[in-house]
Amino acid sequence: MQAKQEIQALLTELYQLISGPAGYQRNWQRQQQLFMPYAKMIRTTADEQGHPQAMVMAIEDYPANVTQLLAGRAFFEVEIHNIVETFGNIAHAFSSYEAWEDKEKTVFIKRGINSIQLFNTGSGWKIVNMLWDDERPGLSMPDKYKAAL
Repeated sequence: MQAKQEIQALLTELYQLISGPAGYQRNWQRQQQLFMPYAKMIRTTADEQGHPQAMVMAIEDYPANVTQLLAGRAFFEVEIHNIVETFGNIAHAFSSYEAWEDKEKTVFIKRGINSIQLFNTGSGWKIVNMLWDDERPGLSMPDKYKAAL
């Protein structure tokens, strides 16, 4: 059970690091410490015809991409549910999230799922890769991924 508790603490910190008010300076150095140096961040979408798209970023390229997307706006992402499975030194977290424009959760932005691969380095868990997709017309999150933590 200790592995799942350690992974949950890592996930909680991951969401806290991306969240903040307008103009917030995120601690990208700390975020990178949660990941293996070769980690990939993969944002998935669908184009206008519904064809899958994937934007693959090295962990060091992610801050510039997100900073541009947020353009100084407030952004609060919170985990609403997860399923964490472990085997030896590997783990997978299917982590559902909601994003809001405010900490009070009055202005909804989106909901989706992060698929996160983790590795136990012997000194703790680190993220190997993170892949995510958001709800959109024609794609709704099943109820089993919406249960509150």
